[in-house]
Amino acid sequence: MDINKPYKTGIEEDKPSSSPKILRFRKSERLVHWALAIPFLVCFGTALVLVFYYNPDPLRPYRVVFSWIHRISGICLIILPMLAIIKCRGDFRIYFYNIRQAWVWTLDDFKWLSLMGLAAVNKKIKLPEQGKFNAAEKLNFMKLMSTYPLYILTGLVIWLTDAAFLSWAVHFFMAVIATPLVTGHLYMAMINPESRKGLHGMISGAVDRQWAKHHYGKWYREHFEDGEPLVINTVTQLQERASCPDTEEEKFRQRVKPSRSTFKNEKETSVPMS
Repeated sequence: MDINKPYKTGIEEDKPSSSPKILRFRKSERLVHWALAIPFLVCFGTALVLVFYYNPDPLRPYRVVFSWIHRISGICLIILPMLAIIKCRGDFRIYFYNIRQAWVWTLDDFKWLSLMGLAAVNKKIKLPEQGKFNAAEKLNFMKLMSTYPLYILTGLVIWLTDAAFLSWAVHFFMAVIATPLVTGHLYMAMINPESRKGLHGMISGAVDRQWAKHHYGKWYREHFEDGEPLVINTVTQLQERASCPDTEEEKFRQRVKPSRSTFKNEKETSVPMS
């Protein structure tokens, strides 16, 4: 079988030798994510340097350099997400879908959050299935949406006015609140061996099928078991689909989506597409 071609198969026996990849995040989602994440992390890092290194002794050299890097990254935090959204304006529906996924909580989300720490040290503890985002990611999403306008407003007031103490206090307080969420997110994305596999989803859009099924069971079943029997083995094909407008995505799904009776029959066999 040519691994560069998609093939149609039932879920239960769909275990090809080369680990199949599925689409986790579309190109539009990834652009917005990095347009926010990169300038925010630069702001966060330069803020740490300014507060803990330069505040005790403001006369230390290069303070103005870090101060301007902080300001410029703050400007990028305003402009880059807007440009990313405008560039991918055909994908507005996916943005609203993600917002809804982050703000709607179920009992399983609260259970997941309460068991997360224990599950990290005890593999016998099974976490409840999650949707597109787990509970910790939802908290990050909610924190960003809630504080983003305040970061921008207070940052501009600090920069452009002399009466900035209250704004500085709010700015600093929000950064303190963000610290455990940001460090936790970075740890899970880059260090934790189980969860860092998901970082590929924010780089190429593709993640391992079995990994997604294990960590985001509800989302996986909704999109890949209930009538999405298509597995894509190449990142290029994933990126092509990720850059399609939603209307084209729906047309694509309709072409490959079998009837439920056909889908049930296909669970017993795996037939390559010609």
